[in-house]
This record gives sequence, C-alpha cells and structure tokens, in this order.
Amino acid sequence: MKLLFDEMLKRTVSWCRIFGIDSEFLPGKTDTQLLEYAKNNKLIFVTRDAQLYERCVKAGVKSLLIKSDVIEEQIAQIVKETGAAISFPEKTRCASCNGELETVKKDDVKDLVPKTTYEVHETFWRCLDCKKLYWEGGHWKNISKVYEKVKTLLGSS
Repeated sequence: MKLLFDEMLKRTVSWCRIFGIDSEFLPGKTDTQLLEYAKNNKLIFVTRDAQLYERCVKAGVKSLLIKSDVIEEQIAQIVKETGAAISFPEKTRCASCNGELETVKKDDVKDLVPKTTYEVHETFWRCLDCKKLYWEGGHWKNISKVYEKVKTLLGSS
C-alpha cells in the first residue's frame, strides 16, 4: 500500500515516512495531475480538500479526507482508515525522498558527519536512494513523543 499526498499535507508526508508509511509527494502538480497519477499507480490519495476528495470518489480513486490539523490525529486517522502499519525506528523511511534506510557502520560516516556527531552517536542510517544520513539527533525525542501519542490514539500504547 502506498499513499499520495496533496500540497496541503506536505508536513504529514514527512511524518508518515518517519513512521515507515510508504508516502509519495509530487510538488508543483495540479490537482488533476495528482488525481490521474494516483489512479494510474493505484495509490491512496490523501487530502484535506473536501472538493478534491469528492473528485477522487467520483473518479474511482481510493482516497482519504483528513479531518484534523493535529499531526498525531492525522497519522492515527491514516493508520485506522488504510490499515497502514507504523514503526519507529525499525521501519523508518527517508523523510526527504521516501527511500528505505539502511544501518551503516560508524566508521563509514566518519568523514560525512560533523565531528561531534560522530563522537557522540553510535548508530547511523543512510537512505538507499538519496544517500542522506540520519542519527539520533536533537529531534529524536520529539519524534518519539509524536510516535507514542499516535500509538495512544490508536489504543496500542
């Protein structure tokens, strides 16, 4: 299962990727182009736009109308209504490009990350597609809090 998000949910795309949900985002495309792309690729189209949602329904495109502005509630709704599974950090995807991440040896990133980052952290991940590097940096606690809140909303804390 793969999701396609419209421009209104750009932030949500990154969070879904962080929690392991295969999520596409195509900036600069019109609503019609996005709808056709979702239909042709059998994606679930995710939007906050009620009129666009109705267009999807009429066109036979699987779609989901997000009701909340709160990120944790949005992710919980996506999981409930699509059956997507979330996982953190085991199945995290690249927040930038949606690629899968691999664990890399610390020695392999020595010259690719700041010296203090290298000295402080033991675990690093690299995107298989865009090669971006990740580690348990300052955002880790916030990501963990959001993840726990989503699990609580889903009744699986």
